Amino acid sequence: MTSFAKRGFTLIELLIVVAIIAILAAIAVPNFLEAQVRSKVSRVKADMRTIATGLAAYLVDHNLYPEDQDNNPFNADERGFFRLTTPVAYLTSLARDPFSDDTRGSNPNAADVAAFYVMDSAANNRLNRERTNAYVITSLGPDRKDNITGDHEDFPFTGSYRSYDPTNGTISDGDIMRFGGDYRRGFWLLNGQSWRASNPPELLP
Repeated sequence: MTSFAKRGFTLIELLIVVAIIAILAAIAVPNFLEAQVRSKVSRVKADMRTIATGLAAYLVDHNLYPEDQDNNPFNADERGFFRLTTPVAYLTSLARDPFSDDTRGSNPNAADVAAFYVMDSAANNRLNRERTNAYVITSLGPDRKDNITGDHEDFPFTGSYRSYDPTNGTISDGDIMRFGGDYRRGFWLLNGQSWRASNPPELLP
């Protein structure tokens, strides 16, 4: 009678399998994370197009854009986006920045609430002597940092903005931005360059 001995995997064979799995994971995980970032960037740009449509409709009815919007959804002073939802629903809901961390805000019961996009509007800035209708909507971008410096509340008359450029890598410095209205007026900085009416920026998502 012939007997067959049970044979398991050797240690070398197991190590080879583990090494192959590790190599495949090292290739797949970064590609998956890159795809996630690209998907979020596309979502941000789509959200901004929707908001811009609502802002355009609001401008037709009111002859100016809403005031500034802070990323904190519970900021009592900067809530311009809410004017797009009530009493007239220019937008059915307000989008949140997928690159912003959750914020508690000024509401003690508002933990884990995602932050809004930021809007700098010329509707209520201190330097708007000429009643300029301009705005810029910004997302923190994949670096998750605010890259706006200076008095950006006074856009388009002050402030320094740095735009996100995916050619430097999907997770690179800079904010994703959309400009609208008379943003070519005033004096402000974009990517270190001064932009005025005679030298308008070309950047639009």
